[in-house]
Amino acid sequence: KVNSLFSVYMSELGCAGQIVLRKGDVPDRSTQPTQEDNNIFQFDQWGVEIQVKFREKAKMSVLSAQRHSGGERSVSTIMYLMALQELMVSPFRCVDEINQGLDERNERLVFKRIVANSTKPPKRDSLTNHSGQYFLITPKLLPNLVDMEEEAVTVHVITNGPYTFENPLDWNIDNFVSIAESEAPEESNVNDENSPVVANNNVEPRSERSTASKKKRRMS
Repeated sequence: KVNSLFSVYMSELGCAGQIVLRKGDVPDRSTQPTQEDNNIFQFDQWGVEIQVKFREKAKMSVLSAQRHSGGERSVSTIMYLMALQELMVSPFRCVDEINQGLDERNERLVFKRIVANSTKPPKRDSLTNHSGQYFLITPKLLPNLVDMEEEAVTVHVITNGPYTFENPLDWNIDNFVSIAESEAPEESNVNDENSPVVANNNVEPRSERSTASKKKRRMS
């Protein structure tokens, strides 16, 4: 099942991949394999081999740092983990900066796969057959990610720095919209020196904010 899912996920990226179980060599080649060596339940003698192909005319090869780029290894590892997680039940999963090292195209496709896997509804025949919660921690996201519109996706933006609000209640969207509308140029009415200035109690005017920012930068 992991191999089937991995192949599907890689094909969505325009690539190919498969998961193969590979048995290690007999430690001493001078001796014939014993019955114990041929036992398929000797798990320490078996390993998982990830084979991928990123170009149409290329052959399937084992994923390695010597042959593949950092982005190719990242996307292959992510797709393998996503396929592997389909066999495991967990109340929540957390990944940190999983999109680092990916180009824009692959990052969008990886994010789409994460949303699809983490928002699947549970099956009615089992209380444990669910995708759980998925936490994706990242310092940045690409703009215009259409998968963010999924109803089950929630975005938490954490800000920090010298210019953040001391009181979270000062975050007033209506004030921001009114400032943006007042500063936007109008086709029929060009602002001049006699134009009224829109005052706002919670947010400083643009000129004062820029002056304060310059003062803070000079002081630092």
